[in-house]
Amino acid sequence: MSSSPGRIDADLAGGFGHDLVTLTDLQFRQVEGALTAAGLDEAVLLGFNRLRLGVVEQAAALGQLIEEGARQQADLEAMHRLLRDAPVPILSIDATLGLHYSNEAARRFLGESFEQNGGAALRRSLTRPQIGRLSAALARAGDPAAPAAADLTLVFALAPGQTRRAQAALLRARKPQPETPGRWWLLLLPDPGSAPETSPGTDPALAHAGADLRRLLLDAFPDPVSVTDADGRVSLVNRAFLRANGRSEAEVIGQLPQDFLPLIEALHAAQLDARVRRTQSGITLEQTRLRPADSLAPPSRTVSAGGWERLRTEKMPLFDDFGAVVGVVTRSHDVTEEVRARELAEMVFDQSSEAIVLTDPDLRILRANAAFEQVAGFGQARLLGRLLEGLLVAMAAPGPGPGLGPAPETSAPQDGWLAELRARGLWRGEAVLRSSEGKSVICWSRITRLADASGRVLGHVAMFSDLTPLRQAQADNLRLANYDLLTGLPNRTLLGERIDGWIERAGHGGRGFAVLFIDLDQFKSVNDTLGHETGDMLLSAVAQRLRIGAGADHFIARIGGDEFVLLLRDTGAEAAQRQALALLEALALPIDLPGLHQYRPAATVGIACFGAHGDSRDVLLRNADLAMYAGKMSRRTVMLYEPQMGVEAARELDLRHALAGAVERGEMVLQFQPLFGLHDRGLRGCEALIRWNRPGRGLITPGDFLPVAQRAGLMPALDRWVFGEATRTLCRWRKSGRVGADWLMSINQTAADLAAPDWAEALTGCAGCACDCTGLQIELTEDQLADRVPGAVEALGRLRARGLRLAIDDFGTGYSCLAYLARLPVSMLKIDAHFVRGIEADRNARLIVEAITGLARQFGYATLAEGIETEAEAATLAAMGCDMGQGFLLAPPLSAAAFEARFLRPPL
Repeated sequence: MSSSPGRIDADLAGGFGHDLVTLTDLQFRQVEGALTAAGLDEAVLLGFNRLRLGVVEQAAALGQLIEEGARQQADLEAMHRLLRDAPVPILSIDATLGLHYSNEAARRFLGESFEQNGGAALRRSLTRPQIGRLSAALARAGDPAAPAAADLTLVFALAPGQTRRAQAALLRARKPQPETPGRWWLLLLPDPGSAPETSPGTDPALAHAGADLRRLLLDAFPDPVSVTDADGRVSLVNRAFLRANGRSEAEVIGQLPQDFLPLIEALHAAQLDARVRRTQSGITLEQTRLRPADSLAPPSRTVSAGGWERLRTEKMPLFDDFGAVVGVVTRSHDVTEEVRARELAEMVFDQSSEAIVLTDPDLRILRANAAFEQVAGFGQARLLGRLLEGLLVAMAAPGPGPGLGPAPETSAPQDGWLAELRARGLWRGEAVLRSSEGKSVICWSRITRLADASGRVLGHVAMFSDLTPLRQAQADNLRLANYDLLTGLPNRTLLGERIDGWIERAGHGGRGFAVLFIDLDQFKSVNDTLGHETGDMLLSAVAQRLRIGAGADHFIARIGGDEFVLLLRDTGAEAAQRQALALLEALALPIDLPGLHQYRPAATVGIACFGAHGDSRDVLLRNADLAMYAGKMSRRTVMLYEPQMGVEAARELDLRHALAGAVERGEMVLQFQPLFGLHDRGLRGCEALIRWNRPGRGLITPGDFLPVAQRAGLMPALDRWVFGEATRTLCRWRKSGRVGADWLMSINQTAADLAAPDWAEALTGCAGCACDCTGLQIELTEDQLADRVPGAVEALGRLRARGLRLAIDDFGTGYSCLAYLARLPVSMLKIDAHFVRGIEADRNARLIVEAITGLARQFGYATLAEGIETEAEAATLAAMGCDMGQGFLLAPPLSAAAFEARFLRPPL
């Protein structure tokens, strides 16, 4: 039979070293031979060999388990023989001193008692005091924290009138199962001198063995243990005692304490030992001592040698078999770290910022820290024994009296938190603590029940956190959220809540009210000129006057900047207008401000009445604001809302929305109106005028949308587009030969843009063409120049240096000032159309025009009259010395194509 893949040979099978493996492998080989003879293929034989390998391995493991079991059984039998043949009595007992096992030596030791009593032999051999001592020793052996017995001697009554003494050693047996009752091994070392007869195995060597065992047990105890005899001499110590005192056994055994301890400490120890021997009862005390410099402290100790240490010392009397005190057992346990932790806890309790109270189970105060005394206002003496619930007041109301008075026997129950505390052992929430001054202190409280491991209630600990700073912070935050910091008046948030409340009251049958929107006049100029500090002083003074003028029945608020809102209760439109006039009169009284003497504040008031002008907060405020704005535009100090104002506001909003992005959408176009000489009617140039080709609305003139654009901040973008488009048009006309180099292109701009950095450079570069600025003229209105925009003169000077000219539009209609004419690079004065219309018949208009032309002639400026519609007007102006004109007399504003076709020569 040939070898196949995966086949296991006989050598491998035999390598396991077990007969079971060999037998199993032999049986598999026989089956394999039969399978091969049957003509099975190699795949089947391969699977069979793998099966054989697994079975053989399992057989080997089973054999090992059998061998291990045999070894363990042999060990158990050897241990049993060792216990059985041991020369000293060894017994296995339980907590009731029931006997579960005893070796031959124990049976010989117990003698007739074992033969007569069996499992109860041990109990029958001991007297009741001896049973008590042994039971106590069993309890100590089961408690790792209990001190080890220095010596356990048992006296056995083996026969009537016959006793025998033996030293006993205990070892707790291991439990096979957690629920199995505990058992102990009891090792007896009979005292050879007390044997009633010579017994085998009780030679002096056994006594030495017992002594060694006791020594090992005592040395294993970590705390210092010592035994003194009736004379006060040390008879037994453990290694921990020697290490703690830095002494050897020879220096201690048989000596009095004063022979190796400091005198005072030794005398104190001797007095305590005498007290224990006299009273025959133990004592426990804590004492502090200076560690000997040569002591060897355990590694876990954090106190260095030679330092102070705190010891808890226990002294117990040592009795003989007849109840006489023959010595004192002393055990000292180092509690230095424990005391330190306790002192730290005391410091935390006393110095904690939280108010803490300890009570008994009935919530009577046992102790309070300084923080609680400070909050409550009572000293420790007045708090002790008082019911805690007597200091707590329900959140709804403060306590009844200013003082505590005598402590009552009972306190009115507060079912809520007391029931929860009794049920859960914990209550937390807000409580009001009544102080000695009768004040109510709101605190966040946490009261916790204290219980021991058995569940017995020891008392309660209550912690109180004063919420007064938090409440103050909340009040401050509420004030910040609802009041103006500068003036102390309510802000927009509180105003809205008050309007909503008044609306609700009016809806339930109350009378109406009026909303007055007040805006100071010229406040910005005061703020910009004299500084924000002076502006704040003005606002505060105005707020005080408004508060006084409004009265207690009304409501005044500052909603931002120089805007105030006054709510007049039970007031109609006419009464509101009268009160507004009276308020403005009181407001206009002179006031002295730093840098501003006898300043008279002025304001504009818009009025909206509930019901007639709106029935919601937003509508009333909006309509009052619209009325105020309309009053500003019409220069009226008090304005009552009219529906048309809302229409105008909606129109302006619509225009603002549509204007945004109009330049980008290509909706802006330029029209051109010719400028001609009045003497020869020759064409001198044109003015580029912006128009808005709004989809669906057609062309809109500048007067309808430029004011809106200016208020919306859109003028810079429109100005740059107009300048760029006009410049490109002029450049195209020049390149095509349609105009000469002397052609004048006049462009309207906004003076406010002059304040922007590099405005002149950005303006001249926005055309995007290579043409210079020669022939370009910027028109600015007189009102704009009168505002004295910072940097305007410098910016206009840079434009003049680039070839641009400056014309003052609508000259004579604003604040004419010869000073700026002398400073600005002006090249032309444009006479407003208001003076041109009817100039041939209006003497005053002629005088003004003559003055303007004469002034321009003196400064060397050209003059141009706007709005010329008749030949008579043109002739009169020419006779007065006006240089140029424009108007419908020659042509209205035209599109670029129409203007080119009518006034420009064909391209080259």
